[in-house]
Amino acid sequence: MGEPIFGVLGPLQVRARGGTGPLPLGGPKPRAVLATLLLQPGAFVSLDVLTEVLWPGGAPRSAVANVRTYVRALRRALTAAGVATDGLRTLPAGYALDVEPGDHDMLLFEHLLDGARAARDRGDDATALRGYDAALALWRGGVLQDLPSSVVWDPVLTRIEELRSLAVDECLEVRLRLGDYPPLVADLRKRLAEDPLREDLWQMLVRALYGAGRVTEARAAYAEAERVLAVELGVAPGAPLRATGEEINGHVARRRTAPAAPVCQLPMDVPDFTGRDTEIAALEELLSGAGRRPVVAVVSGPPGSGKSTLVVHVAHRVRHMFPDGQLFVDLGGLSGRPREAADVLAEMLRGLGVIDNAMPSEPGERAALLRSRLAQRRVLIVLDDAATGAQVRPLLPGTGGSAVLVSSRRRMPALPAQHCPLGVMRHDEARALLGRIVGEDRLSVAGADADRVLTGCGSLPLAVRIAGARLANRPGWTVGALADFLHDERGRLDQLQTGELEVRASAELSYRHLPEHAATAFRAFGRLPDQAVPGWLVTVAMGRPREPDRVLETLLDEHLVEVVGTDPLGLQRYRMHDLLRIYARELAEADAPDVWRERGLGTVDALIALARCANAAMPTRFLGVLGEALPLPGPAAGLARAVRARPIEWFESERRVLVAAVESALRLGDHARAADLAVELAGFFDMRGYYGDWLRTHRLVLDAVPAPPDARSAALLRNLGQLHLYQDRYADALAAFERSREVFAALGHRSGEAVAGLGTGTVHRVTGALDAALTSFTEALHASRAAGDRHCEAVAHNAIASVWLERGDPDAAAPWLAHALALSRDVGDRHREAQVRRRIAVLHELRGEPQVARAELERALEIFDELTDTHCAAYVQQSIGELCLRQGDAGQASALLVGALAVQQQLGDRRAEARVACLLGELHHATGRKQTARRYFHRSLSAWRRLDVRDQAELVDAKLRSLR
Repeated sequence: MGEPIFGVLGPLQVRARGGTGPLPLGGPKPRAVLATLLLQPGAFVSLDVLTEVLWPGGAPRSAVANVRTYVRALRRALTAAGVATDGLRTLPAGYALDVEPGDHDMLLFEHLLDGARAARDRGDDATALRGYDAALALWRGGVLQDLPSSVVWDPVLTRIEELRSLAVDECLEVRLRLGDYPPLVADLRKRLAEDPLREDLWQMLVRALYGAGRVTEARAAYAEAERVLAVELGVAPGAPLRATGEEINGHVARRRTAPAAPVCQLPMDVPDFTGRDTEIAALEELLSGAGRRPVVAVVSGPPGSGKSTLVVHVAHRVRHMFPDGQLFVDLGGLSGRPREAADVLAEMLRGLGVIDNAMPSEPGERAALLRSRLAQRRVLIVLDDAATGAQVRPLLPGTGGSAVLVSSRRRMPALPAQHCPLGVMRHDEARALLGRIVGEDRLSVAGADADRVLTGCGSLPLAVRIAGARLANRPGWTVGALADFLHDERGRLDQLQTGELEVRASAELSYRHLPEHAATAFRAFGRLPDQAVPGWLVTVAMGRPREPDRVLETLLDEHLVEVVGTDPLGLQRYRMHDLLRIYARELAEADAPDVWRERGLGTVDALIALARCANAAMPTRFLGVLGEALPLPGPAAGLARAVRARPIEWFESERRVLVAAVESALRLGDHARAADLAVELAGFFDMRGYYGDWLRTHRLVLDAVPAPPDARSAALLRNLGQLHLYQDRYADALAAFERSREVFAALGHRSGEAVAGLGTGTVHRVTGALDAALTSFTEALHASRAAGDRHCEAVAHNAIASVWLERGDPDAAAPWLAHALALSRDVGDRHREAQVRRRIAVLHELRGEPQVARAELERALEIFDELTDTHCAAYVQQSIGELCLRQGDAGQASALLVGALAVQQQLGDRRAEARVACLLGELHHATGRKQTARRYFHRSLSAWRRLDVRDQAELVDAKLRSLR
């Protein structure tokens, strides 16, 4: 077998297949990327993980781009050296590296080790020895010893290093059975120099010396083992070593009384334990590694997530791995007085057989005695409800094969432990748990109501168990009745209590231990929407906090909130579980009413200010009336530069929060703030086609705004008219535009009047009333000039030109388009420039210049693509498709029109959808694909009928009949 291509068992190296030496891989960061991928061969490695490896102290803003650059550099280096890079796969938000076992020294090591163990187990020691030697020969030093360490790598490095150590020990045992005594003695003495307290190594050394005929040295080695164990640990040799000593010393085995049964203090396992398969498997694998050194696992999670239940369940499952006993201690972390280490140590030592007269008085001495007692034993220790890492640290073993399972609501990063964060259950697991409690038959009859109950419980194990217990104790209840009770947030926590189990009490235990500022932050989440929110918004909702980042870190450590990702601006997003948020809302509502209102409106003000900041930097100019810029409050001020640099991304990140804030302002009785925020959102909703959010926010505010109408109402009406127009509700659109124009005119708001008038004219143009359209556009032009609104003036010129183009008079339209293009460029409105170029394309086509028309459309599409305006880009794509169709280019026309149709369907533009579907029907009819043509004609006919446009419906119906 040739040397592996990829090597991590020592310095990182890559060899060309059949090559003579390692290949150059570039600087330390590309090497670190490759190392991370090789430590998880074939597995998905996210960009977040790679970022943590490369910049553990905090990543730069360009981190993602840099990672991609390093991956490209690796591809080039590997390709140049003749190493195939097909296995280096780029995935959404990450990468994976597929490697054959024979090409990767770590995989090859494990493969050879498995073969050696299989040979050993079937009694073929000679084959096993060859396998062990081949596996261990792959090691060139420590894993990735030439690269800076990373906490991300620690679990894999720990596992593979421990596997190597086990392989060495197993190889020594095989060599002992094969009688390879002289060299074995030297190797055993070397191992004992590294770890002199291992009785198994002393036993092998004594047997090897004895087997080699060196009886005196064997007896001396046994005596030395007795001395070392007595001095270092204060214990005599264990039974296996002692039996070997008696054998070589010629002693006759004495009768011994049966040893006392090992201690087992584990509480009873939950009989209906369900789910958590992933966590159980991870913990069992981790605990199975206890042997050469102790293993510590910390299970932490939010209130009610089932931490204690899980650790007890796992402890019962792995009892057989720890024959020397199992200890259980409740540390009382969330009680009024967490237990002192000295008292806990005394309890644990008594469990291990230490009598009170032999108990040291000092905590340090007790901890040392505990470590001594555990050094030669395999004991499982379960520490439930730990308060802090400092409380746990004195209770940990130092050497030997014991393991510790810790449960805590707090993260304990300082402990030398593997951390297992526990969240809510998966939906299927939560449903299975509910079924175990109430009965599968009853649950299956409930159907969707069972899912409604689980939604109300947020899949939190404690809540699911309480809900199940309530149903089990009330056979007359239906599952739907409980689901209805849980639907109302304000009464949900009252429903989730039974006997001694109560979600509110569980949450209260965590809350009451929070420091003051963390408690304020916890209540602040009760004022915020049920969405992932950025940290700055939490600090606004708190009022004026000190050290806001540290406060949020406290909530994270307590598992009261979680980080659910990072938004495009690089801000972490925080979310609180629904049931905790409801409890936080109860606490926040208990604050003084003026505090509740002030902090609630403070968040709305911050969002309005940032929305205006974003709108001022948007790549498109929304044809509406927006508010003036506002000073940004403290926590939001630091975001101004990032928001101005990426306004669309900011709106996208905060969309759900912004919509919820409109509703929040209305609940707080501030209609003006609700209207201001809704108006600022319309432009973004327009660009991205979020018509549902657009309609909801504007209707809610308009229904709530008291009479008489003001400029805010008029702006909302104009925006609503635009939405009606997009969705072909022409009567509603005309009414909204006209009412808006009247209100603006009565207020003397000429710019608003012009914008509303342009909407009125557009409705007339679309519905064929061209004279009325020309009148409305001309009046809007005069109003925009009077207001000095050059942007609106450009729109009016373009609109007037559209009427002349509808009449088929390109010469009359030309000067209006020239003015519109010049004005758009003067005011720097590229979006409007693209709209004008669409009209210029129509002009050129009317003049019989299709190539010039195509060029104008391509320039318009390029601008819309740059501005990420999918809505307008779809219309241009449709226009290019129609132009291609008229020029006989059926293939390109089909591709363009299908793409446009998909966007128009998503946006709900039924008129455009009907027209494009008809065009596609004609295209497929002309190319002989009648079945496809029939499908598109049916789609078009259905759309025209829904729009009640009878003449168009009749034309399409005639086309359908012609296919029969």
